[in-house]
Amino acid sequence: MPTRFVRRLVLAVSLALPLLAVAQPEPPNPAEPDYVRTRDANDGNNRQLQVAIRTFAPKEGDGPLVQLVGAVHLGDKAYYDELQKYLDAQAIVLYEGVKPEGAGKALPGDDAAKAKVTTQRQRILAIFVAKFRRENKRLPETMDEFITPLLGTSARLASGALTDGWGNPHHYTLTTDQAAGKTTFDIISYAADNAEGGEAAAADIRFTSQKPLTRAEVSAAGDGLQAKMARALGLEFQLTAIDYNRPNWRNSDLSIDEVQSRLDAKGAGDEMLFQMLDGSSMMAQVAGAFLGVIERNKEMGFLIKALMVETLAQADDIMKAQGGEMGALMEVILLDRNTAVLADLRRTLDTDKHAKEIALFYGAGHLPDLEKHLEADFNYSFKETRWLTAIDVDLTQIPGGKEQIEQMNQMIKTMTRPAGQ
Repeated sequence: MPTRFVRRLVLAVSLALPLLAVAQPEPPNPAEPDYVRTRDANDGNNRQLQVAIRTFAPKEGDGPLVQLVGAVHLGDKAYYDELQKYLDAQAIVLYEGVKPEGAGKALPGDDAAKAKVTTQRQRILAIFVAKFRRENKRLPETMDEFITPLLGTSARLASGALTDGWGNPHHYTLTTDQAAGKTTFDIISYAADNAEGGEAAAADIRFTSQKPLTRAEVSAAGDGLQAKMARALGLEFQLTAIDYNRPNWRNSDLSIDEVQSRLDAKGAGDEMLFQMLDGSSMMAQVAGAFLGVIERNKEMGFLIKALMVETLAQADDIMKAQGGEMGALMEVILLDRNTAVLADLRRTLDTDKHAKEIALFYGAGHLPDLEKHLEADFNYSFKETRWLTAIDVDLTQIPGGKEQIEQMNQMIKTMTRPAGQ
């Protein structure tokens, strides 16, 4: 395969996948590997991506073990089966997943703040309407029609936007211009008085009064690059492979409103919310162009799958090269959301004193920072590491597979090497 094409493939996929698992520049414990690593197996004929589960115990006194359970969002079915079995054995699981907090209830703050939240939520719903229209060549007749098919993070995102800032339901309407033969939609909040019409804080808030959706917003709300890659490569997508509906599992994350306000504060565009949740980015769209041929091209599928293994294992070097809007996004993804799970862990330790094990089930990129706080702020110390194989690639399925993977690995190292070295 031409070197120039492989280099483009490396660049596209490496920048498309930073949200799957982002290792930190400094390992939490220099004596231990990071939370993601690659290993050779079967006399070097298999290349494996492995993810760590690290166990911590109180330095003094009694208390539950805390398990930092890493995850990547794409993996083999066997990996998610083993992961599910392990998590089901834990007393309490605090898991990653942006929450639709505020749905069905009034939010704190003045009417101006509630109006701003209302417009943000209307925009989220409008993006899903546009997605439905793009896929079905027509507008949905009701709100349920475009929300019911949603899964995973998209479903949570939409459900958190169903009400306005005052806790009242949004209203979805269709208007047809018979002369022009055109149908348009609107999403309406009746604001503070929850009654049609009104002035000031009681004035209706309409999506049609906002700026039009951008192409980037609608594109970012697609099926998600990660889900598409899973299907194309014969892998599983975490949000559908793992059963989160367990009585001892607790959603531990920021709410949609909190994420969006933090992104706004950092000057990130509206579409960045979807980019964070669905693994989308401008370069992800470039990588997405490869997916249409993967299922029909065995060699291409092999290269992408193997490249994912190498890329995720070197994600720290890749992300150190990023800045600007992506840097702001990663700060929200990692540090801000870690603050939320640490607060939940503190409450759980205070209230669930009977629990013998507490698992923090988060993307592997979150865990080095969580480990640092676990040791410094919670007085816990490292006990042991267990490794699970997330992706196993048979390098012999393509002639010259070993050599091609080594070539890509060297290119990744070259692309992430600091200038002058």
